[in-house]
Order: sequence, then structure tokens, then C-alpha cells
Amino acid sequence: MTKRARFARIALALSIAMILWFAIAMFGAKLGLWSPITGFATLTMTPALPMLGLTALLGAAALVATLFRAPRTGWVAALVALAIPAAVFAGLGQLRSTAGSVPFIYDVTTNPADAPMFSAALVEEREAEGANALNPFDAPLGQFDKWKGNAEVADKTGAQLIAEGYPDLAPLAVAAEPAAALQAVEAAMTARGFDDVTVDEAAGQVEGTAEVFWYSFLDDVVVRVRAGEQGGSVIDVRSTSRVGTSDLGVNAQRIADLLQGVKERLAEGEAEAG
Repeated sequence: MTKRARFARIALALSIAMILWFAIAMFGAKLGLWSPITGFATLTMTPALPMLGLTALLGAAALVATLFRAPRTGWVAALVALAIPAAVFAGLGQLRSTAGSVPFIYDVTTNPADAPMFSAALVEEREAEGANALNPFDAPLGQFDKWKGNAEVADKTGAQLIAEGYPDLAPLAVAAEPAAALQAVEAAMTARGFDDVTVDEAAGQVEGTAEVFWYSFLDDVVVRVRAGEQGGSVIDVRSTSRVGTSDLGVNAQRIADLLQGVKERLAEGEAEAG
């Protein structure tokens, strides 16, 4: 094996090692070895650019070296060594693009003027996590004091950000009575894998916690069912990330998906009754 081919293999090994590092950071959080925010921010994002820059530089150098003159052995390994950080760079670029296309917010609801409130039990559970649950839980939507340096949110309330970013997000009015609607909400949350789904019939609320696959970030969800003024029920949802200043649109997507699930459950019930 030539020195250039050996160099290419070393570059490839380092690129693979970088991927393994990121995987360990993510799955370590999923296994509870460290907090999700430590896995994402400290172990992944902080070293990402230096690690990507180094592996990309070594991959490019190895590729040039192996193709410079015969025998041109090892160029495939060098190409892969360069392709790995390039792909990760592309992924980070997509992540940044997504972050720029959605409101810079972690607390989303269908009713900012009268948002559903989480139960004392869930708030207590969250506060017990300390550093693993950094976002204010009971503060009114729009309390973005810690983000005053961000021009996008410095002078806007949560209601404004939701209205601008998610104009189609609204309470769901259904023909079903509150008791039936509450059952449909519970069934939809359970079917979607929410943890610790609890129903408070007296308050007309269902709560649960959703776990994001990447790094096991936790988002808490509360659904409130009220009798409609003209009959039927009105359903409001609130989804709040425990950590992170931007949810990358996940909470709004979850709310839309959950409401769709509720409608499907109610439709199934009507079909069975018919």
C-alpha cells in the first residue's frame, strides 16, 4: 500500500470517527447518559464546525494526493472521506434553512389569547428536571426576555409570531359533545405514542409528553375541550418544548397532526354509530 493510499484510509477513518462521535452524542442522550441539550449543543453543535472542517480538509488533501500521479490507488477512500463531511455540512445547511423558515419560538398553541394551561402535576414534574427543562412553562406566550438580542422576536408577542408563522393554526370545532371529543383526543395521543397520557374529565383536558427521536428532546402537550356556544365542542392544543429556543416548527406540526388524528377518531366513531 502506498503512503498516499494509507493517508486516504486515515482520512476516511477520521470521517467515520466523526460520525460515530455525533451518534454517541445523540444516543447517549437517548440512553440518559447526559441531557438532550448537552448531547445536541455541547457534544454536537459546538465541535461540529472544527470537526467538519478538519475531516473535509484531510479528505480533500487525500483525494488530490491519490489522483496526482500513478498509481492512483486509494482515491475512492479519499472521495468518501470528503463526501461524509460534505453531506453533514449540507444537513446543517438544511437545518439552518428550516430554522429560518419558521417562527423563533418554542411554545405554540391554537389559542394564544386563551392558551390551555398545564396541570400543576406536569409543571412540578418539569421543574424537577432542573437544567433539562429550561423553558418557562407557565409564563404567558410572548415572554421572550432572554432573546432580546434576536431582532425577530425582540418586539413581538407569541401571538404575533404564531399568527405570522402559522396562519392556519386555529381551534378545532367539532359536532361531538365534550365527553366524546375528550375520548377522541386521548385515543389520538395514545396512538401517536405520547407518554404519560392523562385525562382530567373535570377540567376537560388531556396531557401527554412527546419524545423527539433526535436526542430525545421532550415536548409537553395539553389539549383542552370545551362545549361550543352552538353545541358540539371546541378543541384547543398547546405544545411546548422543554428546552431550546427554536422548535424548528415541530410543535406546530405536532398540533396539526394531532388535530387531524382527533378528526379521524371522531369520524370513525360516527361511522360505527351509523
